[in-house]
Amino acid sequence: MKNKIFEELKNKKVLLLGFGREGKSSYQFIRSMDETKEIGIANLDSIEDFDFSNDPYLTFYIGKDYLKACFEYDIIIKGPGVVIKDYVDEATKNKITCQTDLFLKYSKNQTIGITGTKGKSTTSSLLYHMLQKLGKSSVLIGNIGIPVFDIIDQLKEDTICVLELGVHQLEFMKHSPNIAVILNVYEEHLDHYISMDEYVNAKRNIYLYQNAKDIFLAGNSPYLESLGKIQSTIYRNQALNENCYFMDQNRFVIYKEKEKLLISRTKIKSSLKGEHNLKNILTCLTIISILGFDLKKSIQFLEDFKGLPHRLEYVGTYHGILFYDDAIATSIPSVISAIDTLGSVDTLILGGMDRGLDYLPLVTYLEKSSVRNILLLPETNQRIEILFKDLKTSLNVISVLDMKDAVSFSFDVTDQGKICLLSPAAASYNVYKNFEEKGNHFQDLLKKRGK
Repeated sequence: MKNKIFEELKNKKVLLLGFGREGKSSYQFIRSMDETKEIGIANLDSIEDFDFSNDPYLTFYIGKDYLKACFEYDIIIKGPGVVIKDYVDEATKNKITCQTDLFLKYSKNQTIGITGTKGKSTTSSLLYHMLQKLGKSSVLIGNIGIPVFDIIDQLKEDTICVLELGVHQLEFMKHSPNIAVILNVYEEHLDHYISMDEYVNAKRNIYLYQNAKDIFLAGNSPYLESLGKIQSTIYRNQALNENCYFMDQNRFVIYKEKEKLLISRTKIKSSLKGEHNLKNILTCLTIISILGFDLKKSIQFLEDFKGLPHRLEYVGTYHGILFYDDAIATSIPSVISAIDTLGSVDTLILGGMDRGLDYLPLVTYLEKSSVRNILLLPETNQRIEILFKDLKTSLNVISVLDMKDAVSFSFDVTDQGKICLLSPAAASYNVYKNFEEKGNHFQDLLKKRGK
């Protein structure tokens, strides 16, 4: 596979657009194949965490005009963190690819691709956990934090690639995996996409290039009711007479090729909390069933799967208050789901980078909930506070300076025996590198204050 991918790049001028984790991986991949190939590297910020001293075959484009380099190259390998929007013309957009797309061109038949506004990391990790426990050769790659080029040497013909896909990876893709999954679609990333239609269309690339031998699992979302032209076999997340998967109060139901599989919910033993995680579990079990693997054993493997950090993660009890870290929750439905799942949430730490989300549905929900205290982080704090004032709220709404201030207030206002939840309904990039750094800061502050 390495040789086939490199043939795509061999006689072309290659630009690495963005030099984050995937950019570094792409650079190392190319250098493993050709030590003297000329490469362009374009990045907004200066690159100080990588040693290029022994490589004279590089051209750098650093700073606010770095995107201008796109017009000078034959092929552009874009990192998922790079925002292009309408900067480049149509001809240049056609030159844009990414690691994932190059990988899928030659590995689609052994790849399961999973995306969704929320739940993709948990679902991908759980599926990988089940495959490993079943003794299947498998890898977990992609948006989860492992660039696909990093594992190419590990792949065998029977290796199953569980590929988590973020929308920025999907945006310019021209290849789809053998089994594609969209878990859900909520309002998200509107700082990057002009409209929800544009965001949803980027997500659709996970199935648009499938063929009649492929399978698509379509989550239950209004945005997925019309799928457009599609060749693959569709499994709907709703009650139908064939090719579907859903759950009711008592059981999971999977219809596969007119075979009906029923799983009692009492058999589902998992540390994963909430209805949304039951849907993630159902999705994994549906894939296991489609693959023809042992479903009963896979259900048993749920018990020893530990949830991922910063996803309704119990941090600890300090001064009688239970603290939970749900820093991954950057959408409004995710926050509502977290509160419904935990119950007894007395204090909610909310806010972060303002991407223009409509917070009125969340504010309306909170007004009717049992949450008493709302601690608002910059930079969404003022906009959300105004919404509460317009509703003449009786809740204790406090705009805080930063996370340290929020943690300090949380100890003052939260009743003992109740929960303080960090679930921001906003991105973290105004202060932090990512949601992980935000969650880690929250946990570190708690541990220091809670001694």
